[in-house]
Amino acid sequence: MRLHLSLITLLLGWVSVTTAANILMLLNVPSRSHHIWNSALVTALAERGHNVTVLATLPVKKPGPNVTSLVLEGMYEFTEEEEFDIEEMSEMPPTEMLDFMFDWVNSICDFTFKNKGMKTLLNYPDNFKFDLIIYEPMCGECLLGLTKRFGSPPLIGVNGFSHTHWVDYPFGNPNNPSYIPDVMLPYSDHMTFLQRMDNFILNLRMDHLWNSKVLPNIDAISRKYLGPSSAVPSEELLKVSAVMVNTHPSFDSPRPLLPSVVNVAGIHVKEPKPLPKDLQEYMDNAKEGVIFFSLGTNIQSQKLKEEKRQAILSAFAELPEKVLWKWEADSLPGQPKNVKVGKWLPQSDILAHPNVRLFITHSGLLSTQESIHRGVPMLGIPFIADQKINIQKSMRHGVGLRLDYKNITKESLLKAIRTVIDDPSYAKNMRELSSKFRDRPETPLETAVFWCEYVMRHKGASHLRSAAKDLYLFQYLLLDVIAFVTAATLVPVSLLCYCCKKIFSKKSVQKKIKKN
Repeated sequence: MRLHLSLITLLLGWVSVTTAANILMLLNVPSRSHHIWNSALVTALAERGHNVTVLATLPVKKPGPNVTSLVLEGMYEFTEEEEFDIEEMSEMPPTEMLDFMFDWVNSICDFTFKNKGMKTLLNYPDNFKFDLIIYEPMCGECLLGLTKRFGSPPLIGVNGFSHTHWVDYPFGNPNNPSYIPDVMLPYSDHMTFLQRMDNFILNLRMDHLWNSKVLPNIDAISRKYLGPSSAVPSEELLKVSAVMVNTHPSFDSPRPLLPSVVNVAGIHVKEPKPLPKDLQEYMDNAKEGVIFFSLGTNIQSQKLKEEKRQAILSAFAELPEKVLWKWEADSLPGQPKNVKVGKWLPQSDILAHPNVRLFITHSGLLSTQESIHRGVPMLGIPFIADQKINIQKSMRHGVGLRLDYKNITKESLLKAIRTVIDDPSYAKNMRELSSKFRDRPETPLETAVFWCEYVMRHKGASHLRSAAKDLYLFQYLLLDVIAFVTAATLVPVSLLCYCCKKIFSKKSVQKKIKKN
């Protein structure tokens, strides 16, 4: 009898877990790499039987019958209207980058609400309810005014970028600038005095911009398009149940995390697929090995300055290794015999090939994680955002080397390539780091799916909510307590000093009178 009851209990538990839910994913960050990262979660949730509606900058590939793809058409054309100088971007100070990013976010939010894909979503029936809304921090906060429109379901953030300042804000997650460097700064968790000062000032700048600029702007945009009675996004942020961040302590600096902040680094990395026949043959026949060169989806190799391109070509021409180069144009002028180009190359599958000896990369987080997972040492040429800190972490682990774009010459590139390939410590350190990165009780994608379903099962999982959310900054930092203790100590001491001064002053007067 007990056995039967146990089986029934297990069956009921399994049914409750796999019950199909209606999930809305708001993914308006215009980044093709982020879309790849998020698509892995879309597919996994759909395979669990959930009905997933996706508002995204690109269509979901092979969506399946229970995935509805609403596309924000024209988003990339809109964001690429303004040309940026690559070298100028690589030298942009963090404070200037912050201003640029937050202005960029505002324009993205405004474009999202005007888009046909968003209008399609807003035309859903008034009584349509979602069981969960998943949004992407940085650009997705302005869309949280939709929660009231769809029945105020629980909210989850998915952050493919990294563990950023704006991830900590909604949760009250600890973010101590004395040992946690901001992602915009290329510092380690052991900072010098000047680095800690720099990090502290940037954190203050971030707090100021977030509260004085970002939150008021997203509220204004939401009211503009959803009406004054819509939910206020800045208030909805405080109701977010959990956030999944693209970090892992094997590579990123260890930091305190609330239970609702979950590490899911590498959810986009899958088992390698067979390469196209021409690529497979090219790499199989590379007796000296292969160097893979790609600057990701946002930095295009074809936009490199002529002098830099010539320096790279000259360096590659002298290498005994073969080179695979993600080159977006139809042809590469002056292409050496040992270089093969392609407008699109299956990066993760290429890195899994045993003949790949080096990955020359822009050090984007997703590319860095793919290289770590596959065990390939890196040469990083960082440009923007978190790319500089990513390659600094790689150097700290002894798995990569940094070469700034402005310093690229034929000689500097050859020296950097030979250093990483010929020094066996880089490959050895990468094998060890790869083992740590992959050593988990379950895959990161399984972890992400679990937490999505956990939040739904427990109706928002309010028990994970930190009381830090309810505190003002002066309370969180105990400034009021420090002020009280200081006053409570100084006031009696001051009174005592005052009384002593009066007493001694009186005695001094009396002595003078007696003398006279």
